Amino acid sequence: MKRALVIGLTITLLAAGCGRQEKPAPPRMIPSCVLTGSWYEIGRQTAYYFPGSILSGALIFRLFLKVGAKEAQAYYAQIEPWVQEDIREQLRGMADGLEQYWHVPKGLARDLVLIWNLGIEINARDKNSAAGCTAFAFHSTSGTYLAHNTDNRPGTGGMGSAFYYRPDNGDRNFLSFFAPGFAGVGIGMNDSGLAITYNVGRPNKDAATGLPGIFMARQIMAKCATLGESLSMFKEHLDKGGRYGHGGLNFLLVDFKDSSMARVQLCSGDIRITRGSEIKPGVMFEGCSNHFDDDFAPLSETQMADPLNISSRQRMHRLLELAQSLETYDLQTCWNILTDSEDGLPSNTTICRRCDFSETTMTNIFTADTAFYSLGLPCEYLAHYGAPLQMPVNVPRISISGCIKARGTELARARVVAQGITDTTIRTETLSAPDGTYTLYNLPDGVYRITVKKFFHTGESAYITCASTEPQKLDFDLLL
Repeated sequence: MKRALVIGLTITLLAAGCGRQEKPAPPRMIPSCVLTGSWYEIGRQTAYYFPGSILSGALIFRLFLKVGAKEAQAYYAQIEPWVQEDIREQLRGMADGLEQYWHVPKGLARDLVLIWNLGIEINARDKNSAAGCTAFAFHSTSGTYLAHNTDNRPGTGGMGSAFYYRPDNGDRNFLSFFAPGFAGVGIGMNDSGLAITYNVGRPNKDAATGLPGIFMARQIMAKCATLGESLSMFKEHLDKGGRYGHGGLNFLLVDFKDSSMARVQLCSGDIRITRGSEIKPGVMFEGCSNHFDDDFAPLSETQMADPLNISSRQRMHRLLELAQSLETYDLQTCWNILTDSEDGLPSNTTICRRCDFSETTMTNIFTADTAFYSLGLPCEYLAHYGAPLQMPVNVPRISISGCIKARGTELARARVVAQGITDTTIRTETLSAPDGTYTLYNLPDGVYRITVKKFFHTGESAYITCASTEPQKLDFDLLL
């Protein structure tokens, strides 16, 4: 989720000195990917399909935030006893995948993975706080919903992916929205109906080196079936003498099986759990922005004057005010709250947020079986495209699949691009697997031009009609 934190710095620098241009349309969609097998294999597959995310993310942490290899190695050495074995396996798999598939030297590959995964914690230790987010959940006669606006550096929407994790060790399957290459989870939902979002939390009292909270969130998605189990897992780490990292966190969890919900405020050595409460007869609610409760970890007067914390307090005030004033509590209500602005203009203190240093870059809503999302500011996305995109939570919808060959031999790492014809704003891509196969998931219905390219090979294109009722098959055999 916070790849945007650092990549936004690069975008800002590249844009400096350029003339004012018409604001581009919001990004349309993110790719969906299914990762299967052991956690080590899942790590290798991540490196296979998304090497650029790991390489560029680590490079920007190194160049702009001065997080070096020795620093990441030292941090990992301190927290490794607390890092769960399957996460260690996933990190090892990513490093080995970079080496095997992309010929990155072994030691460098490991350093890049550690910098990318621990850079946020090291950055938080050095007092560089991330921008913020807003999250809420409610249950009414219309249903149960978990909603989240991710706020980050301007211009960084569309840099994540939707991952369907399918581990073969008995862990739960789950869907995660995050930047590729992170072993943690920031926004996700598992096959037991347990969903989670995370916000930066401030201030982290008695901040210390410890387990990144998003690593624990990953374990919760993989191991827990109920809200109660997840809350116990958060607490057990501290009860056993563990610590959480420098980045304080606000988690919001919903169990869609019984519509229970809770907020978890997490500091390095302390935790507070707040259950959802009734704000109107028959309406349960819980929400958070970025600051902690005053009687848990209060902001100092100096911290209150920080624009980040002014924003957090004002957004929380607006969230509570909106939630208590509504008449209906359904999916449209979620979008109405998430697009909150001042006379149509987002600001630093509105839930749909824009200021010089931060803006909303992604919006997510979970129901019991569907994940909805938009990119960039939701008010602009909905105005431009008319509706959010959506995908099933538990079973990804296969839209188009096939096999890429070159003169009859399976071709790995061919670039497969799907360009919408019915809707020209839709575009996504993937790579063919080591055995030449490829799959495109969760495409809206319509006609697409599928183009296959690889260096030293002739490219080919074909048109195909995609319908959500039936997966389509399309093979290619390149002449060269």
